[in-house]
Amino acid sequence: MRNLVIGGEGFIGKPFVNFLKSKGEEVVVFDIKNGVHEDARVVEINFDNIDRVYFLAWDVGGAKFLYHQDLQLGQLSGNLKLLNNVMGQLEKNKKPFLFISSQLAEEYDTVYGVTKRLGEVWTRLLGGVFIRQWNVYGPIEEESIRSHVVSDFVSQALTTGEIRMLTTGEEKRHFIHIDDVTEAWHKAMEDNLKGIHDVTSFEWVRVIDLANIIGELTGAKVIPGEKVGSTPDTPIKGKIPGWTPKVDLKKGLARMVEDMKKHKNKE
Repeated sequence: MRNLVIGGEGFIGKPFVNFLKSKGEEVVVFDIKNGVHEDARVVEINFDNIDRVYFLAWDVGGAKFLYHQDLQLGQLSGNLKLLNNVMGQLEKNKKPFLFISSQLAEEYDTVYGVTKRLGEVWTRLLGGVFIRQWNVYGPIEEESIRSHVVSDFVSQALTTGEIRMLTTGEEKRHFIHIDDVTEAWHKAMEDNLKGIHDVTSFEWVRVIDLANIIGELTGAKVIPGEKVGSTPDTPIKGKIPGWTPKVDLKKGLARMVEDMKKHKNKE
């Protein structure tokens, strides 16, 4: 099996590429991080000898990035260009493909939600597989406007001994480990699933409880913020037959803490 992973150098792309290789499959990585010649918004992509395509490329980040008012127009322009260019080529080349959507596709008040929903519709029309992805944790990120909450909390805990939250933490989220995600995506493509399938832990967790677990693992002090967050009103629409998440949240966070320690020791 020879896979093309568009966005294979990203937050989830890198671990997914490593997973495919561990399965003995060949992988061609295509990502703008490798240079403008791999800018999926504008360039012609070589689909020769490709068996499957995973469309992971997106202008994306954590909540700080997705909801930043000054970044909405840039996200809109970039992601529409991605869809128009990549989907047009997938239609022409008739390759089996998987598109990663988001549970935030249910939200129409952000560019991210609207464009992800558009990607879902386009994928359905082309006969592709689409997965609605919930909050992923596990990969290590440098703190930035794009980084995600779990990595930010772990980094703060190990660097400062404190976890300073932006909200009170009463809002709830689903969190799923990257190892479960990669298994789910691969199975979804293997089974050529149709319709919406959620990849998540299927468990609501308060963000303050997430912070407290990381605090227990690291000895860090948790300092809640004053802003009141919101819990997305997103119902589960589909589960991948034969797949269930296996990584317990506390065990997954413990692994992430150890990985972050190793990462920081190398700096």
